[in-house]
Amino acid sequence: TDNIANFNSWWPGIQIAGKDNLRQQSAMWQAMLMSAGLSNSKQIIVHGFINSGGQRMSKTLGNVVDPFDIVARYGTDALRYYLTREITPFDDGDFTEEKFKEAYNANLANGLGNLVSRIMKMSEQYLKSQISNLKSQKLPDNYKKLMENFELSKAMDLIWEKISKLDLRIQETQPFKLIKTDENKAKEILGELVSGLYQIAIMLQPFLPETSEKIIEAIKSNKMPQPLFLRQE
Repeated sequence: TDNIANFNSWWPGIQIAGKDNLRQQSAMWQAMLMSAGLSNSKQIIVHGFINSGGQRMSKTLGNVVDPFDIVARYGTDALRYYLTREITPFDDGDFTEEKFKEAYNANLANGLGNLVSRIMKMSEQYLKSQISNLKSQKLPDNYKKLMENFELSKAMDLIWEKISKLDLRIQETQPFKLIKTDENKAKEILGELVSGLYQIAIMLQPFLPETSEKIIEAIKSNKMPQPLFLRQE
């Protein structure tokens, strides 16, 4: 698990089941696998329901949310973000477009997207060479532990803690001003910011793969990318 890109090896033989069909999945399906000469599931992860406005989704109530409509308007990674951070893996969650848009603007457009733009704009302007120690980074142990225990929403919270810390680092050090008086120190800070952003991108791989790839490519090319998430009004 020290290999930052090797996520698949963490979860072999995992079966995902809803809480309303646990008996079928944990007993009957295992018997069917055995009868077919196939290996049994090593772990069964039981998830809750996704409600809407505090109620079960129902065509009769008219509160069914079409995921394809959300993806068409906001993108796949935006929906993946909400389902993996705002809804816990094991309990019931709630989805409304109002809650989704609020989380999207606050944490993707204004949060992650704004941070990437700020750091990469400064990096493109002031750093002429690529940061050399990017690939030597390892995933944080607390992150790996959360992932191994399927605490996906907590792992996402940890990523956003790192996003907040990088944003605070920019506010406290203001490298865009420091570059005028202490160029070496400013570049050192920018290198730390880019390195921290790279680790965030790697941690995002299982959750927001398209966004992760865009950030990594921006860092490799040392160019500020197009806005990752446009704010929605």
